[in-house]
Amino acid sequence: MKNSIVISNLSPRFISHNSPDTRPSLLATLSAGLLFWTMLVVALTWLAVGVGHAEMAASDPLVMKVYPDGTKVVLRWSEVGKQVDNGEKFGGAPRIVAYDPAKDGIVPIGEPSQKTATSATNVPTQGAGSVVTSEQPAKMDYSKADPAKFDENLGPLEGFVFRTGVGPAFQQSVSSRTGSGSYQNFTFKPGIRFDLEPAYNVTEWFRVGVETGFIFNRLQRVAAEEFNLYPGDSLLGNTGFYQVPVLANVRFQFPSDGPWRGYFGGGIGATWSVLQASALGIDPYTSYSWNLAYQIATGFTYTIDRGFDLDVGLKMLSTPNPSFQDSGQTKPIYNYTAQVGLAWRF
Repeated sequence: MKNSIVISNLSPRFISHNSPDTRPSLLATLSAGLLFWTMLVVALTWLAVGVGHAEMAASDPLVMKVYPDGTKVVLRWSEVGKQVDNGEKFGGAPRIVAYDPAKDGIVPIGEPSQKTATSATNVPTQGAGSVVTSEQPAKMDYSKADPAKFDENLGPLEGFVFRTGVGPAFQQSVSSRTGSGSYQNFTFKPGIRFDLEPAYNVTEWFRVGVETGFIFNRLQRVAAEEFNLYPGDSLLGNTGFYQVPVLANVRFQFPSDGPWRGYFGGGIGATWSVLQASALGIDPYTSYSWNLAYQIATGFTYTIDRGFDLDVGLKMLSTPNPSFQDSGQTKPIYNYTAQVGLAWRF
């Protein structure tokens, strides 16, 4: 029958027409993708800058000057080295150590410890001359300091990492054309993506890893030229598009002395693609296929605790030459994801 719906095993070509091609233009597709990435990159940049400013003070750890007579002074690491301090009033030049309130007790910032100052010999009574303030910072004795200790609040920067991530997944429409020349388009609702990635930080700026995960998007519309089917319609039942990526990843991280650092990277591998649909009471159509895939990613991490990071990023997963059972030629497909995750460094 002319212009009738042809449903054959509910394959990706189960809606067939011979009407003129009404595929969305390449310009519209590229514009939509560019707009998505631009908005998310702007939001990510704004958030990263905000975190950097908000945590600038927190990334400047407290250290303690210990003088030969036992006097202790606590100050910020950034204040060390701004002015020479020979410790004439406290028995000589101080040594710099990490400040641990649980071990050393509470010492006022910029002032000598009252406990040690009163018990030490030849220590003058506290006064304006004995107080080291932020306006009178001490010069660090570099021969006795161990700056590596101050990396302890970030945790190991090299070694094994385990990362997880979850977030909304936006699947671009799947468009295909059968051998008879008919065209169909599948549009999907926003879905979800969950990832797992064991990795290894070769250096503090370079990481390699293997990533897998799960992506699910429910079908929103099936179109064949002027004909459309929607979920809930009497002609179209349950539908879904599942993807399981398996990728070898590399990542380049920007070294930072603070708790947050940016990164970018990518990966290549394959996806296990499953497309399911049912209509008109006919046995559901299911297509299983492995497809070559690649991915690019960018984002930043924030160190919540030693060796424990919050990871915020954007990903674009592409299947450049997808194939589905009983289908014709299919255009490359893309999935965009904004993720929030956690990473443990060992």
